[in-house]
Amino acid sequence: MPNVHTKTIAILFILCSSLRSFGQLTLENIFLTNKYSAKRADDILFLHQQAGIARLTSTLGMPAISLYNSKNEKTQEWNLTPPPSQMKKEWSNLTISNSDNLFLVGSDFERLYRYSFSCNYYFGDKSGAMKALSDGKQLYPSFSPDDRRIAFVKNNNLFYKDIASNTEIQITKDGEWNKIINGKSDWAYEEELKLTRAYEWNSQSDRIAYLKFDESEVKGYQIPLYYDMQYPNYFNYKYPKVGEENSKVSVWIYDLKSKKNKAIIFPYSYEYIPRIYWNASGDEIVAMLLNRHQDSLQLVGYNIKTKKTRLLYVETDKAYVEVPVTVKFLTDNSFIITSEKDGFNHLYHYDKDGKLLKQLTTGNFEVKAFYGADEKNKLIYFQSNEGNSIETAIFSLNYENLEKKRISVQNGSNKAIFSNDFSFYLHTFSDSKTPPQISLQQIHSDAKFPIESNAQLQDVLSGIPQKKFIQIPVDDNPLHSLNGWIIQPDTLSILRKYPVLLYVYGGPGDQEVLNEWTQTRDLFFNFLAEQGYIVACVDNRGTGGRGSEFKKCTFLNLGKLETEDQNRVAQYFASWEYYIDENRIGIYGWSYGGFLAANCLFEGNDVFKTAVAAAPVSNWNLYNNIYTERYMRTPQENPKGYNNYNPNVLSKNLKGNLLLIHGTADDNVHFQHSIQLINALNAANKTYQLYIFPDAEHGTTGKKMRYDLYHKIYLFLKEKL
Repeated sequence: MPNVHTKTIAILFILCSSLRSFGQLTLENIFLTNKYSAKRADDILFLHQQAGIARLTSTLGMPAISLYNSKNEKTQEWNLTPPPSQMKKEWSNLTISNSDNLFLVGSDFERLYRYSFSCNYYFGDKSGAMKALSDGKQLYPSFSPDDRRIAFVKNNNLFYKDIASNTEIQITKDGEWNKIINGKSDWAYEEELKLTRAYEWNSQSDRIAYLKFDESEVKGYQIPLYYDMQYPNYFNYKYPKVGEENSKVSVWIYDLKSKKNKAIIFPYSYEYIPRIYWNASGDEIVAMLLNRHQDSLQLVGYNIKTKKTRLLYVETDKAYVEVPVTVKFLTDNSFIITSEKDGFNHLYHYDKDGKLLKQLTTGNFEVKAFYGADEKNKLIYFQSNEGNSIETAIFSLNYENLEKKRISVQNGSNKAIFSNDFSFYLHTFSDSKTPPQISLQQIHSDAKFPIESNAQLQDVLSGIPQKKFIQIPVDDNPLHSLNGWIIQPDTLSILRKYPVLLYVYGGPGDQEVLNEWTQTRDLFFNFLAEQGYIVACVDNRGTGGRGSEFKKCTFLNLGKLETEDQNRVAQYFASWEYYIDENRIGIYGWSYGGFLAANCLFEGNDVFKTAVAAAPVSNWNLYNNIYTERYMRTPQENPKGYNNYNPNVLSKNLKGNLLLIHGTADDNVHFQHSIQLINALNAANKTYQLYIFPDAEHGTTGKKMRYDLYHKIYLFLKEKL
């Protein structure tokens, strides 16, 4: 526990706070207005054949595509003419063809799952005339490399549109809801493997490789939708829970000349196919294969000319293998891949036959994103947290001599999208105090051309309590300290003791302590600070950004170390005896954070007074199998792991104040979790509060719902903390 020296540092840290207090934030202006909303540069794309960008805008409901050069100077404008039935619609999701002469835009968006949506897509050229891609709504349209066709998914089938003849060709015909899916992923793949579009054109534009999901044997889940009807409707979809059947996934290739589909049989065992790729020459389809335990990953190639398969890459891990950030094939068919094999996520270069050429990055940092390869200059571009685990920067690296250069200058969050020729890039910078600043930047000069500064929002934010980054000691080794942040009232009085609210997520690989702009949620914490609360967040063991050992230490025991760490953090703050009311420490979390918040109150009721557990996992048996088995295996393989930190079991220990929040239409953490926790609490004769949001999904959507949510949380904290 913290010694006298540590306490002194904590006290001095508080005393260094500004003595201003503006009290400008209200829940109404945070959640019901756009006063604190950052402007973003949506629907901006790089042109392919010239140095510039395309941007979709809309004035009085009429869409237009504006072309800009690399200095952000407008050069052209395509005024689009929607059909009469589509006038005054909202348009987005711009795609520009490889020749820069054609476009795709969508309207009437309809959400399917967390990352997927369908809409009415239209295509055309710079004349502005718009043609419907198809009847009904479509998903994931993409131009062929030669710009002659547009592939898309509709009604679980794969199609393409021949642009010249405006003819629609149906590639698959067996697609059916809750049975067969072609060209897009099922719910579990989308949620846990981050796969949405599941088809790829080859470079010759004469073949499409796609995944077929047979989810016929996957058990379904029915979500009641109440609305204002006499009887509820039901959303029925396939949700594979722990130990249950997954979709049977296979790789297929469609030949546009023969108009035939061919299933590709890989002579290797696997459960999942998280990704498919074409090599650069377009004659080999490469599938990523993953076993059910997710501790063995393979890249397997199938040559469409020789009809032979070969093993290109194998990676195993005693815990689990992460799906690589990138698999990038260069023009010589060599490939660059990310791996945690040396303990941190790094880039590796393999030749076309799968022989390791060299490890490209090394050190105690993680590669977070891969931006592409400039083969002309032998350079790759990537994002990493080198130098600070809570920040990101943009780097270039010569993949022959390994000369590395940091491109971004500012400390905080730096993200990039590069032009096709890598001469310039779209740069987004933010930190905890600075909303996103978006600009075009030249790669070989200091030239910078602003697109969005959010200067007005920056001015509005002046005077609110600011986030400060700290480290929490857990033992005598400073390398083991946990990253954290704290937001505290601007005016602190030695005559008063303050309540503390810990915000937690804490799940595997997640990072909540980042020096970046997070907008709405943090503004709620700023508001609480203005009301006299100290709000803090600490990333426990098991979270990301600090290597695989730190992340994978929770393997097979989700909840144990995380709960211990959050309890330790609460005790740390309780030791700040001059300013902290040790009897008024609370914790709040959503999803995995709800799981931890509940367990912390059940296990740490000697230090926690109050917990807000929103959409909590209460029993890992009820959660999807891809996520849960990755970290816990099955209940048969790991009974102690499933039982030891089960909130339903631990709920009998409840002391203090618990607020349970859940949406009835949650497709991720089903409302069933809260029902079981409620049953356990009732059986133990425990008192708690419950807020139910009818027909709400896993996250709150819409201004009114978010306001209602946070207003209820605030009233609860005001009464119980």
